Amino acid sequence: MAQPTDKNPTPKSDERNIVDSAIFSSGDLQDQITLIWEKNKKLIIYSIAGVFAVFGVYHLSGFMIEQGRLAVQEDYTSADDSASKLAFAQKESGHPLSGFAYKELAAEAYEEGDYAKASEYFENASDSAKGVIKEAAQMGHAMALIQTGHSDQAESILKELVSNENAGNLAEARYRLAALAVENEDFEYARTLIADLQTNFSQETFYWIQKAMTLQTKLPAEEPSPNPES
Repeated sequence: MAQPTDKNPTPKSDERNIVDSAIFSSGDLQDQITLIWEKNKKLIIYSIAGVFAVFGVYHLSGFMIEQGRLAVQEDYTSADDSASKLAFAQKESGHPLSGFAYKELAAEAYEEGDYAKASEYFENASDSAKGVIKEAAQMGHAMALIQTGHSDQAESILKELVSNENAGNLAEARYRLAALAVENEDFEYARTLIADLQTNFSQETFYWIQKAMTLQTKLPAEEPSPNPES
């Protein structure tokens, strides 16, 4: 009996490889690459140029920012008297170094007894400065306001400082606010502030805790709590 024949014999593996290699010959691949380049060379060149342009702009902008920062620092260093320091602070308003310059001017005015000018400069300093310099400027502003009879405004600033548990001058703010509370005869609030101050004992808060203990002696005796009804 005759064996059936396969009309579509599968090529051997080596025969398939020969076919594949014939289709994708190295010559054809080079021709395809050349064709792609000829059709798209402008787009490729412009894309590469764009990448280098963005890279250049990025580094140029970083360089300009650094140069600007150094220029501001040099201007601050050269401001060696009150007039030039004020001119610098006004020119660079909003910059942290402007805040520092305003704080220095405010401290000078406060020491000279010009509390109105000190209040203005401390306020400007707190608007521009950051971190502990801003907190110090806020405290100075509050103290200058107290000296000019604006205790209500000072109280608002001190309450803002007290609300920040991470403030570097939190202990002083609690003491100053407690002192205002005593003056306003808000004795319960004063006791709360003093208690908060005393529960955070450290080397940094020791001075203000001592002053709070002195302030505490000015408080009237607390009324005893009424006995619960039997």
